[in-house]
Amino acid sequence: MLRSTILPTALFAAFAAATVHAQAKTDYSLNGDQVRFHVPADWTAIMEKTDGNPQAVAFQVPDASAQGSEDVANVTVKTRQLKDASQFAATVQDEFERAKTQGGYEADPANKDTSAHQYFVVRGKTKYLVRDSFQLSGNIAVEVRCQRPMLATTPPAWNSAFDNACGAVVASLKH
Repeated sequence: MLRSTILPTALFAAFAAATVHAQAKTDYSLNGDQVRFHVPADWTAIMEKTDGNPQAVAFQVPDASAQGSEDVANVTVKTRQLKDASQFAATVQDEFERAKTQGGYEADPANKDTSAHQYFVVRGKTKYLVRDSFQLSGNIAVEVRCQRPMLATTPPAWNSAFDNACGAVVASLKH
């Protein structure tokens, strides 16, 4: 009798521990652990491509103001293996040009950070603020794209927290 209650209890405990661990994953790596970064525990990885070139992890960021809509705040960390470091500037320029082809593209005149490309685009009927940050790690170009919908119902404190968290992801990049 004791054995029949211990096994289900142990299985439940193991499942619960695995679920908590999966929900709390905050450390990620790409390119065979050459690029590592940290994200907040409440971000959900919605896509991981950790083989080939490019590699990427995309996260959905919880936003109570967007609940029940198709608007989603998200962050993507993408890497591209380059033949050599001299290709980095051209890779960044290509991404800038690609950004300009998005619907409703408009550079953000308030952006004073020269290390990031910050702009607006329109997805569906919603305007989004997008911030692309780039780093070079050896011969790996790393891009962190943070995008959030510009909703009238979103509290300024949430926008600030999102922007700060995105900056923290960029700062956490280890190569």
